[in-house]
Amino acid sequence: MAEIEVLIGSLDDLSEQYDILLDIMQQKKAAIIANNYDDLVQVLSRESKLVKGIQSREEQIQSSAHQFLQSKGIKSRLELTITDILRLVFDPEEKQKLASSQQRINGQLEKLKRTNELNQELIGQSLQFIEFSLNLMSGGFDEESTYAPPQSQEKKTSSRSSFDIRT
Repeated sequence: MAEIEVLIGSLDDLSEQYDILLDIMQQKKAAIIANNYDDLVQVLSRESKLVKGIQSREEQIQSSAHQFLQSKGIKSRLELTITDILRLVFDPEEKQKLASSQQRINGQLEKLKRTNELNQELIGQSLQFIEFSLNLMSGGFDEESTYAPPQSQEKKTSSRSSFDIRT
């Protein structure tokens, strides 16, 4: 098997891993929205294992890329991009396969980025809601949050913290 075919195969494998990661991230979003802590922990565990697998797959791609470069007589250990490697492929069919893999992976990375940003925003909103709920339960919003005419307002300092723990 030619070195470029090994590289394309490695990219296709990475693309499959990205599809699985995108699915896991969608499950994570559903768990966050449903406020289901147990499902979220399971999804995070699966996501962590998959990310480790993706990292090893990316190392394999680097190795395949270096083998391809060596087969072309290039001894450099530079970190070349797929676009750079495309310039060194002269077979139109192989070039098309490599370009197709690159486009598919770029699209997947964009989806992963958007989904990750959405999940981060959802988690941030959940944390804000939890803090708000804790403040309501601890009475942190008693009189400071209601309107009173300026002449009857006194300077009050709240002795309560976000977490009012009594033993």
